[in-house]
This record gives sequence, C-alpha cells and structure tokens, in this order.
Amino acid sequence: MKTVEIDPKGRVVIPKDVRVQSGIRTRGELVVTVEGAGKITLQSAETSLKRAQEIGRKKLRSWVETKHEEDKLAHRLAREEE
Repeated sequence: MKTVEIDPKGRVVIPKDVRVQSGIRTRGELVVTVEGAGKITLQSAETSLKRAQEIGRKKLRSWVETKHEEDKLAHRLAREEE
C-alpha cells in the first residue's frame, strides 16, 4: 500500500512501480469508480472494455431470438412486409 498526495487541482500521481505492477500505461485513460465514502478505484479503460466485451460474449452465447419480445415483433413485421 502506498500513500500519495492530491494536489490543489485534484491530481494524483500514480507511482511508477504501482503502474508497472497493475499494467496501467502512461498516456492512457482510466475509468474512475466511486466505491463509497473516501474510496475510489481506478481501472485502465482498456481493461474495462475487455471485461465488458467478455460479459457481452457470454450473454450473446445464450441469446435465443425467439425468447425476446422485440425480436418476435421484428420477425412478425418482416413477415407482414413480404
């Protein structure tokens, strides 16, 4: 655990060893999440995107169009146009 200071503009410098250990690159983007009073987490935007993609893939694997009302309606409307 490390202690860092917040400057008057609200900026924090993440020590190099912490960046290297966590895989956070300089000149990258971070997703900031408020975890509660006095607690935030930082995650690289790249890692956050990869996690969202994994979740999406898992959900799409079990996707069955006939189970969703929107898809049923779209199929019905498409058949009516034919």
